[in-house]
Amino acid sequence: METYLLIKYLKCSTTPEEEAAVRHWLADDPDGSHARQYSDAHFLYEGMLIHGGDHSKGFASVQRPKKTVRRKIVAVAASIAAAIVLLAGTGLLTRNYIIDGLSARTETIYVPAGKSMQLTLEDGTQLWLNSGSEIEYPVVFSRKSRNVTVHSGEVMFDVAKDAGRPFNVNTYASTISVYGTKFDVAVDESAREFSAALLRGSIKVSSHLRTGEEYMLQPNQMVRLEDDHLYVERIADPRSVGCWTEGLIDVTDIPFDRLMKKFELAYDVRIVIARDTLPQIRYTRGKVRISEGVEHALSMLALASDFSYDYDRLTNTVVIR
Repeated sequence: METYLLIKYLKCSTTPEEEAAVRHWLADDPDGSHARQYSDAHFLYEGMLIHGGDHSKGFASVQRPKKTVRRKIVAVAASIAAAIVLLAGTGLLTRNYIIDGLSARTETIYVPAGKSMQLTLEDGTQLWLNSGSEIEYPVVFSRKSRNVTVHSGEVMFDVAKDAGRPFNVNTYASTISVYGTKFDVAVDESAREFSAALLRGSIKVSSHLRTGEEYMLQPNQMVRLEDDHLYVERIADPRSVGCWTEGLIDVTDIPFDRLMKKFELAYDVRIVIARDTLPQIRYTRGKVRISEGVEHALSMLALASDFSYDYDRLTNTVVIR
């Protein structure tokens, strides 16, 4: 396939017949060589756009009716040749410019209540996003660092090692510097809540709220925000950290109102606590399975507590009494 035709296709300036030919050529690719040539053409086209202003003017000349077909091809070929010469001299610089341009573009993902998702970033880092989570990350990481922002919710990270590009997780409360590791982050800015629990490797948590307050965590340690201060503590049950990635909710040592917030997100229901005092849950260890539904979870809790509940399916509302 002619390179100039592929670049015309990338510029969306092909005729219907040319577009059909390119699509058929891409579909008929038994050894992957067509995909590689297309990728090379795409890289070349990006370089033409980035360097020397608007190279698309060379393509605009293709549309001039007074030119012959040969002159059209020569005009496009000359534009490509000029770009090739430029890229031959500054190929690495061009590629870096492209990477820098893409790293400035970000994607934001929000996971609605009652849902969860798994995501793999371009560097191989794996993320698990709990219900109500919102994260922001670049389309392509920059050449110097890898930065992700957790705006809300709970996210489990399993970070791919890359010594040349540090991985950082930003929240309203802190920056977490990561050293090839697995950890869980929970964020709720409206409630002034933040925690990070480390399962493997090491992380450094630096506060945004108190100057100079930072901690280096070891496995099975967690840091929690209280009154805008960070406090480090031991994880009592490491298996409870991230159990939501397996469809479970840990109910151990969680204040009732906070647990109900977890239920609202996990089961996509509205929960109203219509009583003066919060129920006390007497479980020393316990987990409930999300797939069994909110009524099953509440009935299990009620066995070890002093509350009752009504569930209105029409309004999808639970009232705790």
